[in-house]
Amino acid sequence: MPGLILHLSAPWQSWGAPTDHTVRPTHQYPTRSGLTGLIASALGRPRDSANTDLNQLTYTVRVDRAGHREMDFHTIGGGYPRAMTPATANGTRRKEGEGTLLTERWYLADAAFTVAATGPTAVITLASQALAAPIYAPYLGRRSCPPDTPILIRTTDNDPAAELHRMPLHANAPRGAVTLSVKFIHETAPEPSAHPTTTLRDTPGPGRTWTSRDIWETRANLPASLCAGAGTDWINALTAYTR
Repeated sequence: MPGLILHLSAPWQSWGAPTDHTVRPTHQYPTRSGLTGLIASALGRPRDSANTDLNQLTYTVRVDRAGHREMDFHTIGGGYPRAMTPATANGTRRKEGEGTLLTERWYLADAAFTVAATGPTAVITLASQALAAPIYAPYLGRRSCPPDTPILIRTTDNDPAAELHRMPLHANAPRGAVTLSVKFIHETAPEPSAHPTTTLRDTPGPGRTWTSRDIWETRANLPASLCAGAGTDWINALTAYTR
């Protein structure tokens, strides 16, 4: 099946998890809704688009660098009159008696992921063209998280998920290691009898609704020689690989 190879790397990323609007957590790897939104944004689609075509894509994520969580602490309205501090994005004002609003926004710092996407040829072609020349600037989960490398690595007619076991890793090799254990996130069972590792409510539906999907997490021992560093050395290794 035709597919895409994508790379998601940035100083900060944030892949939305269920929230009460005062604490905004992030998942530890890209969500389906985040990936759909990334491609839809590159296509120039509005936020209320159904994206039924993009829902046909299936993703496999390789965790090159897991990164670490960091929190951005926000206060809203401290020291200002209530009429000057909207409580919501649509401009609704806070109620009488409400004090300063406190929020926590969580991010993944220094993380990197390589993603294989498969799907119908027409959808793969549409997505690749959009990511090569996006209408809206891409970001990784939130607008404050621009990527620090190109997102689209290439299209392929071979098995893109299998290619994740051969492509350079955007990470430093552990000292003295011959192999290293790398995590993979699958949307379909890697083996017929495998049980899902977890369930995520991150599949976008109409009207900004979400449904759940099963996730399978596996690990593979890859050669440490695939580690090409976390800077320009990785770009050079990737360029040589894709020639």
